[in-house]
Amino acid sequence: ASYANGSLNLLKDPSAEPQTLDDVHMALQRIAEQAERAGRVINSVHDFVRRREQAREAVAPQALLDAIAPLVSLQARKLHVRVHTRVEARLPPVWCDRTMVEQVLLNLARNGMQAMDRKEIVHRVLVLQVGLAACNQDNTWVEFAVTDVGTGITPEVEAQLFNPFFTTKSEGMGLGLSLCRTVVEQHGGHLVFEPQAPKGMVFRFTLPAEHVGKPTLAA
Repeated sequence: ASYANGSLNLLKDPSAEPQTLDDVHMALQRIAEQAERAGRVINSVHDFVRRREQAREAVAPQALLDAIAPLVSLQARKLHVRVHTRVEARLPPVWCDRTMVEQVLLNLARNGMQAMDRKEIVHRVLVLQVGLAACNQDNTWVEFAVTDVGTGITPEVEAQLFNPFFTTKSEGMGLGLSLCRTVVEQHGGHLVFEPQAPKGMVFRFTLPAEHVGKPTLAA
């Protein structure tokens, strides 16, 4: 919707520069990409709620971050957030339903940016980090972390954070974090959160490396 509105504004601008058509072309390409992505998400959620076996594949952690980068960047510009990405070198591919895991990452990133959308927070930074969580002869786990510098979570909210339909947002449905945790646990991993010093929160979740196959417990 943002790309569409931006294109309309460009086309209505009587003083538009010659590169306007290039900008509109880029925006239309992004709209097509995100419409296709929306279809994949709907299909994955449909299978998910019916408890069907999701199609899993080996995916490089960087590829998961790259897939959500356009939407994260779009919201980051709106909310004046700087996004830093840190990925350890030579990480193994993770074994996952990539569409659902991308939604987990996107939801956590959006939540982090929205947590910093306050007048008193001037320097807004979101960090997306991926590293090796554990490695032994039986299992290898990769950890994804999303860190913000927002105001944190009160004990009252913390106690209900993963409850279905609980939300602190006026237009939220309260399914985001509940669904995120279920997706991660279906992959055998864990989703946890903790305060980040000196301020903010960090949400972490683990996924199995490719050769693990179907794990039962994350380290």
